[in-house]
Amino acid sequence: RIIGYTPDLDPETVDDAFARAFQVWSDVTPLRFNRINDGEADIMINFGRWEHGDGYPFDGKDGLLAHAFAPGPGIGGDSHFDDDELWTLGEGQVVRVKYGNADGEYCKFPFWFNGKEYNSCTDAGRSDGFLWCSTTKDFDADGKYGFCPHESLFTMGGNGDGQPCKFPFKFQGQSYDQCTTEGRTDGYRWCGTTEDYDRDKKYGFCPETAMSTVGGNSEGAPCVFPFIFLGNKYESCTSAGRNDGKLWCASTSSYDDDRKWGFCPDQGYSLFLVAAHEFGHAMGLEHSEDPGALMAPIYTYTKNFRLSQDDIKGIQELYEVSPDVGPGPGPGPGPQPTLGPVTPELCKHDIVFDGVAQIRGETFFFKDRFMWRTINPRGKPTGPLLVATFWPDLPEKIDAVYEAPQDEKAVFFSGNEYWVYSASNLDRGYPKKLSSLGLPPDVQRVDAAFNWGRNKRTYIFAGDRYWKYNEEKKKMELASPKFIADSWNGVPDNLDAVLGLGDSGYTYFFKDQYYLQMEDKSLKIVKIGKISSDWLGC
Repeated sequence: RIIGYTPDLDPETVDDAFARAFQVWSDVTPLRFNRINDGEADIMINFGRWEHGDGYPFDGKDGLLAHAFAPGPGIGGDSHFDDDELWTLGEGQVVRVKYGNADGEYCKFPFWFNGKEYNSCTDAGRSDGFLWCSTTKDFDADGKYGFCPHESLFTMGGNGDGQPCKFPFKFQGQSYDQCTTEGRTDGYRWCGTTEDYDRDKKYGFCPETAMSTVGGNSEGAPCVFPFIFLGNKYESCTSAGRNDGKLWCASTSSYDDDRKWGFCPDQGYSLFLVAAHEFGHAMGLEHSEDPGALMAPIYTYTKNFRLSQDDIKGIQELYEVSPDVGPGPGPGPGPQPTLGPVTPELCKHDIVFDGVAQIRGETFFFKDRFMWRTINPRGKPTGPLLVATFWPDLPEKIDAVYEAPQDEKAVFFSGNEYWVYSASNLDRGYPKKLSSLGLPPDVQRVDAAFNWGRNKRTYIFAGDRYWKYNEEKKKMELASPKFIADSWNGVPDNLDAVLGLGDSGYTYFFKDQYYLQMEDKSLKIVKIGKISSDWLGC
């Protein structure tokens, strides 16, 4: 039973996130979950802040995201979510627009309007002050928009039937010209939907907007721009005055006078992923030591989520195998079980890497959604780590990766697309098709890529051919493609990865469990070795 909702998301989105989170577990067990609207349920779901009635207070933004109690009577199984977090679907605020020409669709942040990038709702281009957003990445091209949730358009819950706030309104003899938390102990902002609450007792909760703050001491009140801080005027969120780099804003026109502030919205936390994790606890699972497991103790956003084999094994030990999944791994009639992804172990599995690259001085090894990293190329790398921790927009599996040394951008390939990152930030306009690099249409994936220190050109390999790309001119060289065998004596076709180690004078070609070391000056293969012993410390 869902007792309460977060104002960060509309109720339909919350319901869907919880339903999908329960389905994660029902898909692999005999468990079936039925929602009730009244009475006592095995799992009671609610949102709260700080001390919220169970003796285990939350801690404000970040830190503790949620908690759930192990199965049992009373509070057993109940799951609580910290409403000082920004609850999203993992990719920034989920803002469902009203009216405009895209009613009911979601804002797309960032979006472009009149050649400028916007990361939140804006009143730019309007004279009525209403906040709006584009529902596509480029309003200039598509013209799709809607109005962002705001108390001047509608309210949520309460008994005001969704009517907008009526400012000013009277409450306990005082006049209010904005949403308030007065009269409440839970910190939720509300307003009167008539001019006199004392007389009419009509009210609603103020919806969160894409300018609403998170944490701080403003109780979710929206940013006010410009605002004054230490005598300086700020037109947007800032990290001034902080040493952790977090962006914040004032919720009044002068922080110096009022000391009211909050953090600006970030990517937030996926309600679906956190709920699936907490529901695992509610069913009796403890934290897992497997970094690829849903039940790992550290939150990592995963775009294309799949329950790991470690999670499946754990829940099936408690509740047996779902009849829909099948009788077991052996042959026989009936459906066979679907196994979840297994976290690879470097020295226990013969791993064929998807990509190897040196990025900002570290050597990275990629396999499916995992990676390992090391500063010493021949030292045992640390990991596995989830790729999504560093590059959250990438698909679950890459085909190739390299670093463009001119601007230290990491370039990833998967299928017929490629992604370009500056540190952990995806560059605007990506992913793009391989054809935009100058590769022919018949190339639907690449095997490997690297930037050669000898001539600063990028070499892209696919099958038995390679292409040479000029990073400075951003174009493919006219002599491309060529056959690998004609230029790289002894280098096999269908490579797994290629690694150039700066000015070391050598290039390394990876194929299956082996690698070839080539001397750049002579273009001769000087060594063939095993990856596990020479690169992974096994």
